[in-house]
Amino acid sequence: MFSFENMALKVEELNFEKTLFLIEGFLVSEAITMVYGPPSQGKTWFMLALSAKLAPVMKKVFYIDFDNPKRQLKERGVDRIIGRYANVKYFSKGGLKATQTEFLGEIDKNAYGENYKGCLFFVDSTRDFVDNIHNDTQAKAFMQKMKNIRDAGGTVVLIHHASKSGRVIDGSGEFAKSADNVYELRQKARIDSVLQFVLKVENDRDAIKDCGFSVDTKALKLDVMDETIAKMSGYEEEFVNKAVEALKKNPEGLNQTELLKALGHEKTDRTARDTVDKFVDKFWQKKKINERLFKFFAI
Repeated sequence: MFSFENMALKVEELNFEKTLFLIEGFLVSEAITMVYGPPSQGKTWFMLALSAKLAPVMKKVFYIDFDNPKRQLKERGVDRIIGRYANVKYFSKGGLKATQTEFLGEIDKNAYGENYKGCLFFVDSTRDFVDNIHNDTQAKAFMQKMKNIRDAGGTVVLIHHASKSGRVIDGSGEFAKSADNVYELRQKARIDSVLQFVLKVENDRDAIKDCGFSVDTKALKLDVMDETIAKMSGYEEEFVNKAVEALKKNPEGLNQTELLKALGHEKTDRTARDTVDKFVDKFWQKKKINERLFKFFAI
């Protein structure tokens, strides 16, 4: 018998193995999930709200942020997260006495057995740990460390970036190949402090699905997005953004004809009228003023 044989997998070790979701249909426990998207889509806002939502159910949450300067962290409510949840450990590049390589090496050094069982790791972002994201060797070495964390029981969520065109994942294909599940993130219509996100499945090894979430940036609260908003077309997104802006400029309210005129539509435009009705109580309210008059108001 060779010395390594007693490390072989046993049947009983697989008897209770099954896919567990931290958020149903979206985030799989003990998996590597990569979320990518173009710049200025609010990826960090989404991740911060996700970390706050999951902190109460995780043993530890490690948020590794080497992308955003410390001066922005308070503006984004990081102090509220680490002040509220003692199990959340937030790491900023400016506050570390180690290089990216040294810091990641320290995490990797402890990635064995079940050391990271019940732990959630956020990495913001991959390009801050890989000198050349187009280099397959460097990308593969980084993703191997992420696999080590996963195999030690950890759940990994990575922020990655889209190419300049915004249509495909930037850099080496090793990032997507090594991740268990990959989502493209897009921001949809925004209402004041609430951002709306749609996440489309790009690659998957688990039974994940397209989904949508809203994030209140003031409260750092994450909720499932309304299905109607999640399925908005490009026309509807543009219409809603313009309508919300017009209603905010007119706090006394606008009737349907006035609202359509403000958006550049004729009152006879059936599609525009249907769109106004479709998003009542989602982006604006409709109130009866008298027997013949209804007005729309910003929520």
